[in-house]
Amino acid sequence: MSNTTVRIISGAALIILVGLCIYSGPQATLVLFGLIGPLMIDEIITNFYGQRRFSIRYCLAQAIYVLCYYFFNFYQISQSSFSFWISAGIVLDILLLAYLFLIYKKSELLLTVFRITSWGTGLFTLIPLLCLSYIIHFENWRLLLIGLFLLNFMVDTAAYFSGKKFGKHKLWEAVSPKKTIEGAVGGVICSVIATALFWHNLIAPVTPFTIAFFFIVACCSQVGDLAQSKLKRQFEIKDSSSLIPGHGGVYDRVDSLLFVAPLYAFYLMANFR
Repeated sequence: MSNTTVRIISGAALIILVGLCIYSGPQATLVLFGLIGPLMIDEIITNFYGQRRFSIRYCLAQAIYVLCYYFFNFYQISQSSFSFWISAGIVLDILLLAYLFLIYKKSELLLTVFRITSWGTGLFTLIPLLCLSYIIHFENWRLLLIGLFLLNFMVDTAAYFSGKKFGKHKLWEAVSPKKTIEGAVGGVICSVIATALFWHNLIAPVTPFTIAFFFIVACCSQVGDLAQSKLKRQFEIKDSSSLIPGHGGVYDRVDSLLFVAPLYAFYLMANFR
């Protein structure tokens, strides 16, 4: 089979898996999202940092993530706790933006710091996944979650087809050689329109402020993907792993989603609580 066919089959399988968990209820969805963390930590520590699986730092990172994720989602469920993690998520996004736009060349010092503090991968993974899991604690969480998926993943899908059809000018060749300006613009526009229609018909009336927010999140989805692409080039790897045929690793699939999750969670906290 061609890579495109494998990619489509794997993508369909992932959609079915996520759909079944969402249909099964909040507990199953929380567990599914919870499983993303250990897989991401494994990919980052072993493939990015080149460190041993089950080393002290590896086990510490996994313990930080697992204990905190399940504690705040199953035992200590409070608005104040999620407010803290959402704020931390926005700070983390700002740091990633600074890394993307201010670190122009490969920094051996930065890579050394990453490797020494590899136990912090547990926190790096925990923060955005807690922001994502926050959505599941809303009454109409299924629609809100689908709205986020539509807003985020439509950018990537529409950008691929827009870039293939109209792409002529590179977006940022040094970071992501295949992305084009035309693809990025097409992805954002299609994502905003599709999400606005979904939101207006199934969640709440769409206002100019809502449209502006969708536009910001769609643009941030592109930025999150670029930040992850730059990280991979810093560590000289192509994919975070080969776990998902045709797609790479778990981190490859959820990088932009986790980047926009704090923004989306903040919007929900401000408007639906």
